[in-house]
Amino acid sequence: MSSLTELEQVRDALVELIIDAFESPEDNTELQAQLDQLELEIADKVDAIAAVFAAKNGEIAYLRERRDYFDKLIKSKENALDRFKDYLKKTLERREGNTIAGREAKLRLIKNGGKQPLWINNTIRPQDFPAELVTTQISYSVSTEEIREQLTDAGGEELIVNGKILAKLEPRGTHLRIG
Repeated sequence: MSSLTELEQVRDALVELIIDAFESPEDNTELQAQLDQLELEIADKVDAIAAVFAAKNGEIAYLRERRDYFDKLIKSKENALDRFKDYLKKTLERREGNTIAGREAKLRLIKNGGKQPLWINNTIRPQDFPAELVTTQISYSVSTEEIREQLTDAGGEELIVNGKILAKLEPRGTHLRIG
């Protein structure tokens, strides 16, 4: 079975033969019949390619459904385990010593390490805090919309300032549409 590329190459060669045949008085009926047959093979090949893509997309959709099912199942089990841990934590908070011992394991309620949590009054704007408690940040970002607008207004492909290319329009990409 020939690939689509091979079929297209044969078609191109056949078209060249037909063009040459028009220049000579020979009958090109046989060449035209070969071209028609080749066009049918190419059409069958394209249909087969589209069918393969549809099948693969179906497989992907099925796998995504299964993934989503398992993600939901995992989330459900994680939530159940978190609720159980909360129940155990509340039980230990009410118990003197915050510990329950089994024969092989122990449940203990212990304080977290690291930095102690800090509450900040969010009704006060940061600029209204004392200066020694605030850090000032400056950030820069390039306005791509402004650059596009300037390039459109100037009708150019590149934005040059002080002899340096600051930005330029890149060629658009392509995508494949099947169906």
